Amino acid sequence: MMGRTDPRNKVKLTPMATLGAFAILLDDDGRVLCVKQTYPPYEWTLPGGRVEPNESPLAALHREIMEETGCRIAIERYIGTYARIDVDDLVLLFGARILERAAWAPNHEIADLGFFAPAALPQPMNPRHRQRIEDAASGGPGLVRVYDAPDRLLESFLP
Repeated sequence: MMGRTDPRNKVKLTPMATLGAFAILLDDDGRVLCVKQTYPPYEWTLPGGRVEPNESPLAALHREIMEETGCRIAIERYIGTYARIDVDDLVLLFGARILERAAWAPNHEIADLGFFAPAALPQPMNPRHRQRIEDAASGGPGLVRVYDAPDRLLESFLP
């Protein structure tokens, strides 16, 4: 990962955390759109992904959703931030509405997609992703969850 330089004194700073943007997309029946990865660990997850250099999180979300699902979206709300401090990973979660769906076929990144009832999510799915779906359903925006290991919650802020 490339480090940053403080523009005031040109001192090399530590690398920035990776930043991701993901969305909760619901159909008319309240089912959640999930995608299945083509790469290890081959899990079902929410659509979204890494914010590229010089890209805003909102632009990244639109790009990732289109690439993975063929959907054009409208972002409607901010749900929360999720951090994995053991790997310097930060995820922003948004609620969005599908405006338009193009034809979709499996690709190099996504093997399958589908809408699932929150009580009947597909397997395998990482518990952190299940937690994000539960958080979206609970309503309140602005929560923060911090993990210090893959599935060990260190602390939370629930507004």
